[in-house]
Amino acid sequence: MTRRWLLVAPALLLLWIIGQIDKTHISLIIADRAFHTELSLEGHHPELGGLMSAFFVGYGVAIFGWGFLVDRFGPRRCAVAGTLCWGAVLFLSSRVGGITEYLFIRFLLGVAEGNLWPVSNALTSRWFPVREHSRVQAFWITGAPLGTAIGVPIVTALMLANGWRGALAALSLISLVPVAFFLFVTDSPHEAARISERELRDIEDDRTMVASKPRMTFAELLRSRAFWLITVCQLTSATTIYTLIHWLPSYLNGLRHLPFKTMGGWITAGYLLATVVTLVAGYVADRTMQRALTGAVVSLGFVLVVLPAAQWLSPAGSALVLSTLIAVPCATAALNGALMHTRVQPEAIARGTGVYVGVGNVVSAVGPTVFGILINAMAGEYWGGFLFLAVLNAVAAFCYLALHRVELMSNRIVGAGA
Repeated sequence: MTRRWLLVAPALLLLWIIGQIDKTHISLIIADRAFHTELSLEGHHPELGGLMSAFFVGYGVAIFGWGFLVDRFGPRRCAVAGTLCWGAVLFLSSRVGGITEYLFIRFLLGVAEGNLWPVSNALTSRWFPVREHSRVQAFWITGAPLGTAIGVPIVTALMLANGWRGALAALSLISLVPVAFFLFVTDSPHEAARISERELRDIEDDRTMVASKPRMTFAELLRSRAFWLITVCQLTSATTIYTLIHWLPSYLNGLRHLPFKTMGGWITAGYLLATVVTLVAGYVADRTMQRALTGAVVSLGFVLVVLPAAQWLSPAGSALVLSTLIAVPCATAALNGALMHTRVQPEAIARGTGVYVGVGNVVSAVGPTVFGILINAMAGEYWGGFLFLAVLNAVAAFCYLALHRVELMSNRIVGAGA
């Protein structure tokens, strides 16, 4: 095993696992009756959806800034700085006194966690050969379903033992764990001690795969049609994963009457299956080098499955299948990053990431709130929200097919030039 897979990839995976626990614990808190009673939130579905939306406004806006900071100061420093901020903001959230204050604190948590994508994409671009990009992106993005799978029983246990405030205080300490790992990660393989010449050569030589397709500068990237197609795909990915994670416990417990303790086990099992599916999608995309086509297939799978899974299955079956569907936005997020790496110069990857992920997440912030509004409009039914997510993924499938067409045309032009 190489240093990049023994150290860098696991450090990124841990960062995403902790980050996912930090951002999605709110899905369990909004299902807690004590939380509703203490902050007088009974029946306020749009406001509850707004807690995730406020996070994503901060997350999406801050990614732009983090992208420039990562290119300027390096991914390791930004990983450590952002993680320290996560812990501090989570501790503040354990002292919240009202919904308005909590909305602002969730916004600040989003600002702190905006470092995730630029840090991860920069280290992937610098440390890994192009032929491994889909796999390594899929590897660390599995921190999303894994973080939720691990976080559900942890947060549930903390809430049962200490209440929702005590759980948040404990999470603020858990958030600091990645700092210890990033003390041993360098910004590039050339700065690492005791790295083999073979691994350095492997990383550098593999970049000849894209030498026939000159990669764009940051300014050229912003004028590229393919870049904005990837941005739309990222928007649908972010909206799907966090809207589904945010509302799934409330749907299963409140509407399908799945007991709180039983629900956690089924959701965890689904998220573990989602991890496997995400890794398989990344492997297939790298083996075939048909990343856009792979994205179209998995997005279409979500469209076909989500409504039947929500409406026709038993409560336990719905919990398992709907949580497994988290694999789709995780896989497409990994594919989006791999598609970006072949289009932009390495020194601009963090800034490019800041734009496409930033735009995607800012716009996707409306997703949980829209889902909550649809619940109210449907008199407490959730099918309108699931239909909303199905339509989004249909749009993503169309964009991936357009990206596939762009790639085919580009290959023909390169072939004609040769």
